[in-house]
Amino acid sequence: MIKHILTLFSVPLLALVSFSSHALENDIHAVNQAHSEIYNLVTEHVKQKIDQKIFEPEIKLRNLSHTLKLAKCQQALIIKDRNPNKIVGRMTFGVSCLQPKWQLYLPVAVTGKRPAVINTKGILKLAVIKSEDVESVLLPYKKVPKGSIINTETAIGMRAKKGIPPNSILKIRDFQAPYWVFKNREVTVVTRIGSIQVKTKGVALEDGVEQAQVAIKNISSNKVIKGIVIAPNTVEVP
Repeated sequence: MIKHILTLFSVPLLALVSFSSHALENDIHAVNQAHSEIYNLVTEHVKQKIDQKIFEPEIKLRNLSHTLKLAKCQQALIIKDRNPNKIVGRMTFGVSCLQPKWQLYLPVAVTGKRPAVINTKGILKLAVIKSEDVESVLLPYKKVPKGSIINTETAIGMRAKKGIPPNSILKIRDFQAPYWVFKNREVTVVTRIGSIQVKTKGVALEDGVEQAQVAIKNISSNKVIKGIVIAPNTVEVP
């Protein structure tokens, strides 16, 4: 549930609002613009902006001064996002009217949680991640570092570049794609001659991930050749 909180302090009128001379000449008996309509417009914009990006968000809008009187806008209010790429922290939104002409700026603060993946137990260097090794959690956005893995499917099957202690926030840079070929293990060597496919046996001389080039020793000829990893335990030689 999104919490919409109006803070207890008001924005100084001179710092927040700019009017055209035409706006100041409005009939003093004209209907005033409800502050609640401005709050609702900004709140809905923020909700759409952070949808599925921030969870359990809390949106805090700074109160407009109760002495601020705005002529009722005869057209749809216009909102301008001054921080379009920002989804958390402090932001400022412009709200304006063309008829009669007025404009103001409303500060907003957004906090909430972001998804992250942690390991449920210690992970050894070069270990392949299994489903039971990880879980998805929601953490305060400030605690989720850049480059963190945000869903378990990304982590499962990856190989750890280093040992990772339990309950760590997992980051992409800590992993590499799983090996399909392992050093000193037998592999199938595929060679194509026209439409004919020839398969022989070899031994990998190094570990290799999908589409990596690895050295293989042909078992029958003892020659060392280079091939591309195309499938688990399978290397294609051009």
